[in-house]
Amino acid sequence: MIAYSFLATAIFFLASTAMAQLNQEHFRVFTGAGDASSLSAIIDRFDNIDVIFLGEFHDDSIAHQLQAELFRAAVERYDSKRRVTLSLEMFERDVQIVVNEYLAGLITENHFMLSSRPWGNYKTDYRPLVELAKEKKLEVVAANAPRRYVNMVSRGGREALSSDALHTSFRSAE
Repeated sequence: MIAYSFLATAIFFLASTAMAQLNQEHFRVFTGAGDASSLSAIIDRFDNIDVIFLGEFHDDSIAHQLQAELFRAAVERYDSKRRVTLSLEMFERDVQIVVNEYLAGLITENHFMLSSRPWGNYKTDYRPLVELAKEKKLEVVAANAPRRYVNMVSRGGREALSSDALHTSFRSAE
């Protein structure tokens, strides 16, 4: 199956009431060549694309609204024809099982929040995306590296992740 994956530096969304405020006066859309375009033109191009990467500044509410609109449109258009998957950097890979348990209705939202280490803006910026995925029974991929590994690399370079380095650190902890 072909998967649509929405991967971003962080993918955000403001509450659904803010979506009504998405106004084309607040943004411009351009093609890769720099020509003016539109959201509907982007959505029309989804037919021939397998993966869509969306990036933004973490505090750009208009970009988050645009991303949410593109995700919603992809779900509406392709959910019955193709597999649509949402990938979020705000969740770390080691909480994938918690994300899956929440999507399957096995744990409460409160437990999900306590166990998944969401960013502070989860409820306003991510929750609507996750809830849409849950409602439509779509996969959500926890795409970020776990913080402990990011810390290891920042302190010791890529070599810190080698099996020898990890094995040594486990042995010295005994």
